[in-house]
Amino acid sequence: MKKNISINLQGMIFHIEEDGYEVLGRYLAEVKAHFSGYRGHEEIVADIESRIAELFAARLSSLKQVITLEDVEAMTAKMGRVSDFQSADEADEDEEILAEAVASGTAQGTYTGTTGNTSGGYAGGFGRTTAGGSTTTPPADEPGTKRLYRDMAHRKVAGVAAGLGNYFAVNPLWIRLGFLGFFIILPILLDNTRLDDIGGNFAGFAILSYIVLWIVLPKRYDAPTSDDDAVFKKLYRDTDNGKVGGVSAGLAAYFKVDVVLIRILFIVGLFAGGFAFPLYIILWILLPEAKTASDKLRMRGDAVTLSALDNNLRNNPYTAGSEAGAVNNRPVGTFLEDLFVNIRPLLNSLGALIRAVAGGILILMGFSGLLAATIGMGIGLGIISSSDNLDFGPLQPFLIFNDISVWAVLAFFLLTGIPALALLLMGIGLLIRRPVMSRAGWLTLLGLWLLGVVGSSIAGIRVGREFQRESEVTQTTALNGLTRQQLILERRQLNDDKWVDLDLVGIDSAQAPRLERIISAKGSTDSLARRTAATSVSLTVRVLNDSTLSVDDHFTYKTSARFRDQHMQLRLLMPRDRKFRMSETFADWLSEDDFVNEREPYHPEKFVYRMVGNKVECINCTEADLRGGPDSDDENNEDYESGRNDNDDDNDINLSFGSVEPINTDESSYGSERQRFDETDFDHVSVVGGYHVVVRQGSSYSVRAAGDGRALRDIKVERDGREITISPRNRDLFDSRGNNDTDEVLLIIETPELNDLSLVGGTKAEVNGFNSGNLRVQQAGGSQLRFRGDLRELKLELAGGCQAALQGSADNLEISGTGACEVAADDFTARRADVDAIGASKIRVRVTDELKADAVGASLIEYSGKPQNVRREAIGAASIRAVD
Repeated sequence: MKKNISINLQGMIFHIEEDGYEVLGRYLAEVKAHFSGYRGHEEIVADIESRIAELFAARLSSLKQVITLEDVEAMTAKMGRVSDFQSADEADEDEEILAEAVASGTAQGTYTGTTGNTSGGYAGGFGRTTAGGSTTTPPADEPGTKRLYRDMAHRKVAGVAAGLGNYFAVNPLWIRLGFLGFFIILPILLDNTRLDDIGGNFAGFAILSYIVLWIVLPKRYDAPTSDDDAVFKKLYRDTDNGKVGGVSAGLAAYFKVDVVLIRILFIVGLFAGGFAFPLYIILWILLPEAKTASDKLRMRGDAVTLSALDNNLRNNPYTAGSEAGAVNNRPVGTFLEDLFVNIRPLLNSLGALIRAVAGGILILMGFSGLLAATIGMGIGLGIISSSDNLDFGPLQPFLIFNDISVWAVLAFFLLTGIPALALLLMGIGLLIRRPVMSRAGWLTLLGLWLLGVVGSSIAGIRVGREFQRESEVTQTTALNGLTRQQLILERRQLNDDKWVDLDLVGIDSAQAPRLERIISAKGSTDSLARRTAATSVSLTVRVLNDSTLSVDDHFTYKTSARFRDQHMQLRLLMPRDRKFRMSETFADWLSEDDFVNEREPYHPEKFVYRMVGNKVECINCTEADLRGGPDSDDENNEDYESGRNDNDDDNDINLSFGSVEPINTDESSYGSERQRFDETDFDHVSVVGGYHVVVRQGSSYSVRAAGDGRALRDIKVERDGREITISPRNRDLFDSRGNNDTDEVLLIIETPELNDLSLVGGTKAEVNGFNSGNLRVQQAGGSQLRFRGDLRELKLELAGGCQAALQGSADNLEISGTGACEVAADDFTARRADVDAIGASKIRVRVTDELKADAVGASLIEYSGKPQNVRREAIGAASIRAVD
């Protein structure tokens, strides 16, 4: 049995046998005595202690947990002894210093101490305690085994690169540079080349592999350093010989080349693409500074021995702790470091201010969101009722919650309330600078939120089924009580529920006035939608006396009604021989399009009116009473003429919708060069750029291009499933295709079937020959389309100044135009059409059965074909008209 002593070497605890402790103490006393004459000798000795600790740690394992005398002798053999390189005079001086230490009772310097047995513990000269039993150093891997782990002791982010470097016995820096190269450098180098997709794939592979290794590999905090070999070579920043950050000097020492050559390479790289600057910054961040004498030896690949340390200190004037080494040797780097040290208080204050502002914003957002979620839950559970005088705008949310069960309300609360609570807690944490909830608490919130996501999804699917179909009903109210020859029309203004539009329609003089309510609603089936439309809403119409009619301008939901996106349109049918007056509010209900010549009087409540066709004519108005100027030749109103001659309700208004010029399909006019692309099995086509495109039906697949120069060679065709995307390879600010005729390219695409077409960025396209199936067309950025064909369904979506001209027919037609778009489809016959025009768009369609039209913001929708069922809504300065 041997007595063990616990010692502390630079923060690492070792158990050492008593005889080995005595030899180690004498060795360290000699080292301290020899290096005591050097400036900064405390740091030198501490560096040597760290190296000894590394060598000791490498000799421990799960079967060997105590440092023996043999381990100490092996360490001294590897490190060398002071007597191996010191001169006779230095030996005498060291003996004198050591003798003084012996005489004073500190022969081992600060390393002396009393020993102890295995049953006790006490403070020792190594900063040690004696101990028995087991060591505090975690067991190493079994001899002969090699395990991959995350090295947390030498990590920069998660320890993945450090662990890989330890496993493969290479410098972790190269692993880190490899990840950065795949993630940043390779995509930059391959950008705007035919291999640009490969660069993106490499970047994704680097991120994914790092994350997978981060998750899969176990942690290890006691991993030995990979430089336990005496001649291990490591890359550092040499700030002693550096000019800015010591990167170039460190690379020169590592590769044993002249530092001037490295600096020249960085300067050349700076002007040849600029990649050298980010590379230098990355190396400055990643490379550690060679601070200690051991670091400087490893940087050059020299063995870390006492002799090498002594030679390095003798030959280098910039020894540890010396102030001379930093003076004027790297002025730029010193200036930058001093600058950041001086502005650090300002940056800290700025960071505290940003943290406080961000915390306040998060708290405000979280509290507001949590309050809104709580109010919503209260409404859904009936805690807050509709009689509590809460204003929720035109759509009362109580209607929505009539359809939702209690569990769905709770799920919605978890879905919206948990993120709001998380924002609130994060904001509080930023302000108090510590977390306000443990990891278990956050995981609990995450679980509750996922539960809310699942419950809300199920509830949303159930509610969504109730909006699949849409139908409408027409309810007619006879106004037989209005017997006077001159009537008074009044509007009762309300602020609740949903707004309704009103149209005045002239009818035969022999008929009595009546009011039609056209109500639409949605449901899971057409029959349920019609039932909901007929039973869920009401609108009050009052016959006040034999001459006065009062109509509400909002409809209301009945008790226990369920929201199904209900809409109502009123049509007041007035006999043409009846005169009538209007209140000012009733006249405001009408637009100027409802008046003859689109001229409305300034004070409409003062005059008498009659119906002429489907227009309102002021009988006793003078020219001065009417708004606007007199009629011009190009603004004829057929309603006015027809009202005087017959009962035809149609009108004809001539407007210029713009035109889409035909595309020149002569390939020879585009240039002599040709290019063919081998793409097959596609029914989706997407074109980006100012190309001329012809898409036509064929028995086989074909994509070819005609043109000249770079514009033709830069065409890129990509395929994703059954979709092909055609775009210019170089799309940047200084390589724009523009509208130069020399850049024009003709693309001819043939496919047996076309289901989806996308045109972006000034594309001009012609599509013809497709006479069956469904087609969806998306246009953006000023693109133009000419289409000719017969389809079951055509969906057309335009945005940003696009134009389209259609010829042919379809059972169903859907058009959505946003932002000054123009569609001329008067030569395209549709049975049913759904048209939306927003932002000064103009759309003309021909519909025979059903039309739903919505216009917003100075937009215009014109329709012909005399559809049997029309539901229209114009907001603001928008207009919807019937034309021939």
